[in-house]
Amino acid sequence: MRIFTFIIIGFFALQLPLNAAGINTEKVVMDHNKKIKKIKKENKKLSGKIEMLEEQQKISTQKIEELFHFMKYKKSSNVVKETMLQVRENNKKAKKAYTTARSFLVTDQYPQAIKLFTEYLDAYPDSNHAADAHYWLAKSYLANEDYQNAKKTFITFQQENSIHHKFSNSLLELAVVYVELNDKKQAATLLQSMIQKFPNHNASIKARQLLSFIISR
Repeated sequence: MRIFTFIIIGFFALQLPLNAAGINTEKVVMDHNKKIKKIKKENKKLSGKIEMLEEQQKISTQKIEELFHFMKYKKSSNVVKETMLQVRENNKKAKKAYTTARSFLVTDQYPQAIKLFTEYLDAYPDSNHAADAHYWLAKSYLANEDYQNAKKTFITFQQENSIHHKFSNSLLELAVVYVELNDKKQAATLLQSMIQKFPNHNASIKARQLLSFIISR
C-alpha cells in the first residue's frame, strides 16, 4: 500500500511541472498572437495613410502641372495679344503713311511723294501696299522728270510684281521713260511686246499710239 501511494505521489509530482509549463507556453502564444494582430492592425493603418499621402501627392502634382500649363498658356496668349496689337498699330501707321504719300502724288507734290513712298518701303517692305507703293514711287519719279530713277524703279517693280494689276501700265510708262531718255529703240521693243502680251488691255490703246509716234519720227 505504501509503495502504491508513493508511486501515485511521484506520478503527480512529475506531472505538475509539465502542466505548469504547458500553461505558460499557451499564454506566451496568446500574447504573441495579440502582438501580431496589433502590429498587423497598425501596419494596415500605416498602409492606409501611405495610400492617402500618395493620392494627395498625385493630386498635388496634377494641380501643379495644370497651373504650369495655365501659366504657359496665359503667357503665350499675352504674347499673341501683344503681337496682334503691335501688328494692328503698325498697319494703322503704314496705311496712314501710304495715304499721305498718295495725297502728295495726286496734288502734284512729287518730291514729298517720293520721300514718303521711299520711307514707306523702307519701314514696311512686307505690307499689303508695298507693291502699290513701289509702283507709285516710280510714277512719282516719272512725274518729277527724274527719268533714271523712274527707269530703275519701274524695272524693279516689274521684276518683283509680274502679276500685279498695274504691271501692264508700268510697261507703257517705262516706254515713256525710254522715249524721254532718247532710247526710242528700247521703247518701241517694249511697246510691241506689251501690245502682243496684253492686246485687250486699256493701256494697249495708248501703247499703239505711242508706238506709231515713235515709228513716224
